[in-house]
Amino acid sequence: MSTTPDIKDFRLAYLFRDLDRTLLAQIAARACWRELDAGEALFAKNDPGKCFFLVKTGTMKLYLLAEEGQEHVLELVGREHLFAEAVMFMGGRYAVHAAALEPTRLIAFDADFFLGLLRSNADLCLALLADMSRRVHSLVTEIDRLTLQTGEQRFVQYLLAQPAQKISGTRMVRLPASKQTIASLLGITPETLSRILSRLRDQGMIQVNAETIVVLKPDAFTRIS
Repeated sequence: MSTTPDIKDFRLAYLFRDLDRTLLAQIAARACWRELDAGEALFAKNDPGKCFFLVKTGTMKLYLLAEEGQEHVLELVGREHLFAEAVMFMGGRYAVHAAALEPTRLIAFDADFFLGLLRSNADLCLALLADMSRRVHSLVTEIDRLTLQTGEQRFVQYLLAQPAQKISGTRMVRLPASKQTIASLLGITPETLSRILSRLRDQGMIQVNAETIVVLKPDAFTRIS
């Protein structure tokens, strides 16, 4: 398998979709595939930021570490999503840690080369600015959610936002990460999440089967949020 991605592997990502084939070919020539095992680190906070990435398969975890070593998950990045683009404007160092939650395949893009493209392409700059504005808005919404909502409301909203299989009036959701990781993402402890799951199960709202949760009463479940 070639270590260099084909244009078709990344051209639909928001940063690339409006570029002509000549530029795309130049970007591809300076990109490479990366494969990570479950739990394998991609980079650590303050590492030199030479690349940004597109997830093709698997899931990446972006997180910070407290002084006592406790992990706080900031984002789970799934397939066809870019991450670490901001490294181009952050002094060239990563602001967070990144590791694979499961076997994951990525495309790594040369940040310095792409920054050179931005300097000469106003439309590309606007596309990146628009995406970063959306992310800032998302972070503000996240702060509101963490400060104003109960842990149960946060979990319900998170579950409703996940892809689901609809079967006979129910919604079946496969959790994309461990319950411990999801608890960290929601700003609650694993013990609190376990109590929330037990309470919702006792109320007849959900059925829990390992990493799969079936929402038995979607309408009533939605009203909790």
